[in-house]
Amino acid sequence: MLVKTSSKFSLTSHLLSSFPDEYTTATQHPFLLAAAEGRLPKDVLSKWLANDRLYIHSYIRAAGKLLSSIDLPQEVPKTEAPETQLVDWLIEALAGVRREEKFFIEVAGKYGLDVEIGTEGANVGMQSEEKKLPGLVMIEGIFAGITEREGVVATAELPPSEPLPWLEGAVTFWGTERCYLDAWSWAKSKQALAGGRGDAAREDADGGALRNEFIPNWSSMEFAQFVGRLGGLIDFAVAETVERAGEGGGAARDAIIARVEGKWKSLLAAEATFWPDFE
Repeated sequence: MLVKTSSKFSLTSHLLSSFPDEYTTATQHPFLLAAAEGRLPKDVLSKWLANDRLYIHSYIRAAGKLLSSIDLPQEVPKTEAPETQLVDWLIEALAGVRREEKFFIEVAGKYGLDVEIGTEGANVGMQSEEKKLPGLVMIEGIFAGITEREGVVATAELPPSEPLPWLEGAVTFWGTERCYLDAWSWAKSKQALAGGRGDAAREDADGGALRNEFIPNWSSMEFAQFVGRLGGLIDFAVAETVERAGEGGGAARDAIIARVEGKWKSLLAAEATFWPDFE
């Protein structure tokens, strides 16, 4: 896809507008509407939470892979390099998802939810795989290849020749966090204005776990700022790369878009199928 050259080009804005139908499917699912309206039974919410907890484990492994592939500047820069900022963000993300897992377990105990994947007896590993949501399996595959692009694995021994070798990985982390934020922010917007707490929460099918705990946490300003920081980092680094290309900026931009657009669409498909079917 050819894009008109502009120093103010935003890669994240381009991606968000690239596949609008797919993005809507990933962030405005019937499961989310049911969550907002207090119609999710405890067993349905528990199944999703159990899968989301395994998503956290895959996220941690992927962050470790991406961290090990980042080539930090040897010299002290005048301004902090995007690579250094990305390392800081990933470290903060790791601490955040560990808090999140503890939060899952705490809220589950409080509201009588089960965040175990539900395995027992022999062939536990096989049972675990069978009980995973299709979207989790897809995301695990995406995370497993977090440093892969165009058939090349980014390592310290074999650095890729293209600029911003960490870009695909950063876009993947930004994309999954942005989808999560927008999905639960949409759910929050669908909640009845007068149904914040109290009687409405007690009448919810899940006992109020989503209304009182989860939705406020996943749609918070703090979370939005955290996601926005990575998006800003990506956009800044891409704009700098395009600007350095001079007259070849348009071609540089198109090459960057070609590197990430397919991965973005695959991520949206995974996010859409991560929500359990619920009517």
